[in-house]
Order: sequence, then C-alpha cells, then structure tokens
Amino acid sequence: MDIDYFRKINNTYKSESRQETDLYLLNRHVNRHFADTIDYHKVLKNGETYELLIIKDTDGNTHKKKIKSRPDKKFNLGDYIEWNGQYWLVTLVDPNDKTYNSGYMYLCTVLLKWQNSRGEIIERWAYAEDYTKYSTGISQNYSMSTGDYQYGITLPVDDETKFLKRDKRFVVDIDGVYPPDVYKLTNRKIYLADDRYFCRGGILSLTLSFDVFNASTDKLVANNQNAQVWICDYIENLIDEPSYTNPSMAAIVGKIINTSGFITLNRTKKIKAEFTDAAGNIVTDIVPQWNIVCDFKDRIEISETDNIVSLKITDDNFIGETITVVLKNKNGSDDSIDLIVTDI
Repeated sequence: MDIDYFRKINNTYKSESRQETDLYLLNRHVNRHFADTIDYHKVLKNGETYELLIIKDTDGNTHKKKIKSRPDKKFNLGDYIEWNGQYWLVTLVDPNDKTYNSGYMYLCTVLLKWQNSRGEIIERWAYAEDYTKYSTGISQNYSMSTGDYQYGITLPVDDETKFLKRDKRFVVDIDGVYPPDVYKLTNRKIYLADDRYFCRGGILSLTLSFDVFNASTDKLVANNQNAQVWICDYIENLIDEPSYTNPSMAAIVGKIINTSGFITLNRTKKIKAEFTDAAGNIVTDIVPQWNIVCDFKDRIEISETDNIVSLKITDDNFIGETITVVLKNKNGSDDSIDLIVTDI
C-alpha cells in the first residue's frame, strides 16, 4: 500500500503530526457544513459581506449573542456587525483560532457624537450599560449635592476614539428633546480588552456621568450626512490651516518611533518623532509639536530637544495612571502613544 498516495489525495501530505491532519479534516468539515444550520447568517462586518453563526446565549440576555465564523475568516475586538437592521459590537474574541473563530457581540444602543481636534463631526455606535448602580447616586462638592447618573460606554479602539479624554462632553438623549441630557467623560479603561499586540483589535470602556446642558456652547449642527446632531462644546471653523506653504512639504507625515507603552517612576522617558515625505524619505528640518494629555500634566517634568520630548515623573501617587503623548501634524495625520506609569 502506498501511504503517500492517500496522504496526497486527502491534502495531508505536508502534515507533520496526527493532530495537524485531524485539525485539517475538522476544518474542512466545518467549512463544508458551515451554512447548514438555522444560526447561519450573512451580515456586514465593518461594511463588508461576512458569514457568521449567531447563537442565542444561555444567560437570557437578548442584547448579547455568541458568534462563530469560518476557520479562515477572523473577526476582531471592536468590529461592527450589521445584522437584522441593528449594529452590534464585538466585545470578546477567543484567541484560540485553530478551528472556529469564536466570541461575543453586544447590541449597540447609543450613537455617540463629538467634534475632533480638526473640527470634524465623529460618530460611533456604542454598547451602553447602566453604571449608576455602582455609584452612591449622589455627586457632592463644597456647595451642593446633585444626582449622579452614569453610563458605561464601550467603543472600538481607533484613530478617533483613542483621543477621547476626561471632561469630554456628549449629548445622550432622545432626538427632539430640549434641553437634551448631557454627560461628561469621567473615567476611561483602555487595557481591559486590548488584543492589538497580536492583531486582534481592541475596545475601550468609558464612564459618562450626568452633566449640565450649556445653551451657549452645546450646538445642534449638521453632520457629514447633513442630519442635525447635538455636539457639546462646539467650535466653529476649527479645521486647521495647511501645515506648510511649500506644496512639496504638504505630504509630510510624522510618527512616534522606538518607544514602549510605559513610563517608569523617577526615570526619564524619551520619545522620538520622525518625519517622512511622500516618497518615504526622512525629513530633518521640521520642529515637532508635542501635546501631553493627562490630569496631572503640571506634575510632569517635560523638556524638548530637537525631535525628542523627555518626560519624568517622581510622584508615586500616579502609578497606574495613563499619559497620552500626541505628535501633532496640521495635515491631519496625528500620531500618539499611551504611556502607563509604572514603578519598575
């Protein structure tokens, strides 16, 4: 008997173990019969056609679905799934993808809207939870006590959401209500579900606390589809001017290079900027514009030399806090990095 013949016709000739052969045969079977179930659906993943098994979860939560995809068709944390006329957000991914890709998605119920640093109106669907039950229900200061109502908002990590910081305000209310309810970002969790380092996406969780509507700064404006949306602290004509008067410099792109996502207590952290032109050539005659974003900026030692910004923290009260370092480019291609303060 020629065993090589049977290995070839079963496409296992290059298999190095019985486990690899069994896995190949299992995945072939899964792909052949993937659509042979009532749980099979064609959906849109980030706007593109995609196949999923959408399974009712056993805990009775109708806003939560278990999902599976074909072995060679991955989905990631933060992916949007459009199904049944609804937006769902992938919030859990099993990193073991030898066969089915498995995870969970939650129904998005809030369309969050804000204005970014370039003046553009940004919209993101979010999964919302009631965080009021975790608070005392009362917010106090030296002069008065008010009701403390909180939402937990889960969003994908992308080039817009990662810049959302504390004190950012949003309208969260039913269309047509005036004055609308306003909420302020009071906390953010960025590493509770972050699989970006092995290319499986990430999500972030924001805490929004009830705030006061400001009739002079909170505006009803037109979004990209010419629909009227509420934007808190709206600023007119915020779009930046062109970065450079020389047309050959218009395509300059800056990026942060050679640094980790941590800053160690009592040690100087150096962050370097590198600029390249449209052809990928390094440009050396540009002065970087740095922006340090955190609640304790005045407690950080900051210095700039050439294309490097240096940071140093000596107060151990900030261990575990996050600092965002932003490299500004007026052509809109900002780069940034989040640094977690550690003591080792």
